[in-house]
Amino acid sequence: MAGTSFDFPGFKRAFVDQDVTAWAAYFAADGQWIEYKHTHPPRSPRVMNGRREIEEFLARVKSSDVSLEIGDEVIGPDRAAFRVWCTLSDGKRIIEHVIIHYANGKITRQVDVEAWD
Repeated sequence: MAGTSFDFPGFKRAFVDQDVTAWAAYFAADGQWIEYKHTHPPRSPRVMNGRREIEEFLARVKSSDVSLEIGDEVIGPDRAAFRVWCTLSDGKRIIEHVIIHYANGKITRQVDVEAWD
């Protein structure tokens, strides 16, 4: 990550490869990740605050034997949107639509909306 621009190709590699250290490094120290899904609806989303909490979550993702795929990227100067397919070990799939906001090369906020098989 050079300068103040966001390295989306590097982020995508870390995300898909589930390289927890590299993936977490894309988040600002005080970054926030908000998830909306069947277990965390709009009235009560899951909120993770800070890179440390996010990194702990990413480690759980990696240990869950899920494969990840990013597509349909739309990348702008201060945010990006993309679609994620998560394939679970039993073959079930989760689709996510994600918006990340970034500044100074780091994600300051990520918002996911998920739908499950």
